[in-house]
Amino acid sequence: MTTEPSTKENQLVVIAPVVRPKRAAQRASEETLPAPEVDAAEPTQDQAEAGPRLADRLALLLVTPETRGPRIRLGVFWFFLVLAAATSGRVWTAAVWAVVSAAAGYQIVAAWQRDQAEHAVPEDPQDARHRLSSGGLFRLVAAAGAALMPIAAAYSTGLAGAALIVLPLLAILAHLVFGLQPSTAAPTVIGIVLPALAAISVVLAVRAGLWAGLFLVLAVSLYDAGSFLLGADASSRWEGPVAGMLGVLGVTFTIATFHPPPFSNASAWIAGVAICLACPLGQWLGSSFLPAADSRAPALRRIDAYLLAAPVFLGCVWLLPG
Repeated sequence: MTTEPSTKENQLVVIAPVVRPKRAAQRASEETLPAPEVDAAEPTQDQAEAGPRLADRLALLLVTPETRGPRIRLGVFWFFLVLAAATSGRVWTAAVWAVVSAAAGYQIVAAWQRDQAEHAVPEDPQDARHRLSSGGLFRLVAAAGAALMPIAAAYSTGLAGAALIVLPLLAILAHLVFGLQPSTAAPTVIGIVLPALAAISVVLAVRAGLWAGLFLVLAVSLYDAGSFLLGADASSRWEGPVAGMLGVLGVTFTIATFHPPPFSNASAWIAGVAICLACPLGQWLGSSFLPAADSRAPALRRIDAYLLAAPVFLGCVWLLPG
């Protein structure tokens, strides 16, 4: 019996994987376990907190009007007053808007000072500088600055622009003179600039032409009327502004039909649509520059629809061809 010699070609080498029983069992159990279910529709904690905050911010866009007190009679009186002033010319318009701007500036600073007093620690009122900033001095500064700007606009556009730059700087300088930080001048600057922008724009619109002033006053007044009358007891916050926008479109249709100077059919519609969008945004702007949406500032609320509508309308009058 012969034995074949062992060669490399005749050798069969089999390499088997080394399997450890414990690790193999663990891997098998992991493969058989179902994956945890993730509910994509369930909001996270950050999303749940961000939702109410966003809703609260959007709620400032639409201010629910109040019908308590003689607000309806004051609204009617205000409408006839600004309409008569616009018809009489830029001097009477400047006089009326100087008064309401001064009241709005005073109330803006007063609202911020009340908010600071509510959040102040007990020892702060003992500081003389704190008492000064909480007193009536800077309220009067804001009122005077806001009143001077429409008067300056009655004389020239350049003088109004200069006042819009110089008067806020003087307010900041007044705070520095009394040893206060420049940041404490923010309420005073807001009280000067915010109502004055609307007042200057109305005066300059009247300077641009009688029909320009009447268009602005009638459109914003009808927005205020619709927003107030239908928004006071409405179930939805949008009913009042939508009704006001319909009033603006009614005035726009009339102006576009007859297109008195300086308007053409197209420019009247562009200006009217701009007023429609700017009126509710002006209400939000007024709320955002107060400590809270329900802060007491009735003079500012009286003109808040003008805050953006008047400057935007003035831009349309200046830029669009007649």
